Amino acid sequence: MPAHQPIKVSILGTPDTSPSVLFGLYDVLSSVGVGWETFVSDEIAVPRFDVQIVAVEDKPFTCKGSGGSALISPNTSTENAIDTDIAILASFVPNDTVSLRDHDQRELDWISRLRDRGSVLSSMCTSTALLAETGVLNGLEATTFWAYRDLVKIRYPEVEWRVDQNLCVAGDDGRIVTAGGSTVWQELVLYLITRFCGTEQAVNAAKLWVIPNRDMSQAPFSVKTHLALHGDKIIHECQAWVGEHYSHPNPIAGMIQRAGLPSTTFSRRFKQATGDRPMDYVHMIRIEKAKKELETGNETIEQIGIEVGYEDPASFRRMFKRKVGLTPSIYRRRFSHSTFDRFNLA
Repeated sequence: MPAHQPIKVSILGTPDTSPSVLFGLYDVLSSVGVGWETFVSDEIAVPRFDVQIVAVEDKPFTCKGSGGSALISPNTSTENAIDTDIAILASFVPNDTVSLRDHDQRELDWISRLRDRGSVLSSMCTSTALLAETGVLNGLEATTFWAYRDLVKIRYPEVEWRVDQNLCVAGDDGRIVTAGGSTVWQELVLYLITRFCGTEQAVNAAKLWVIPNRDMSQAPFSVKTHLALHGDKIIHECQAWVGEHYSHPNPIAGMIQRAGLPSTTFSRRFKQATGDRPMDYVHMIRIEKAKKELETGNETIEQIGIEVGYEDPASFRRMFKRKVGLTPSIYRRRFSHSTFDRFNLA
């Protein structure tokens, strides 16, 4: 691609798109090569990206986010938006926690055509389900919003889900880029600017738009949900039991006894129903309980570890760091309720 030609970016907008994400992506990318040069450096402004909003139909529509609605006037339709270098699927507001949404076949066809063309395909939060639905993520690492961890693992088992990550780059020549929760669009946009325009332009954009430097992990922000996404009554009862008896010395044996199944059968059914091995699930429950205590309580880290089922303080710290990406002490400093005292609202 000649250096003087702007990189063509198509952002997919839908009636369930989050307006703040759609406009945020559009504004920041459109400013690259223009904003800093106009307001700060007084250099010649040359747009580095040619950004357009596309939709399945080339006509205005209203997208309704969780906090309101906005009128969207797409520049063109997906049928005509094939000559694009980077496609970005803006996150959408799901209808429910079971299916996320019903996908429009025209959206899926557009993604497949761009994949065949060699375009970079990127998504964030819930829109990663669109990529997964087309099969382009099969066998690749991908991330999405942590709250949908269980749902996507069960619905798209061929994908190597890394929901602990804010950003995953995969595929031939890194042509598949997925991002985590909704506000991680800022991390995605800085990555794309760095990759296609260089570090200096990314730093300028971060300064101009006051985009904070993030950790590469969304694990510290995630919470283990307890949604019953499967129909296995026995496993659901075991999940409910271990939710109350997570500190039991041998919680796996307790669940097997409650299920009345051979251990191998129980492990297979548990993994099939939840997407997790039984012990991994127990660790998640324990760590969630520990996180809540670190946020609200004053007990020592050793005491909290014992309460949630870890007799050895070193083992607790290792498991916490592995699951959360932070040590217990750093997590407490970052998320303790007392940190919000800075607003002086008491």
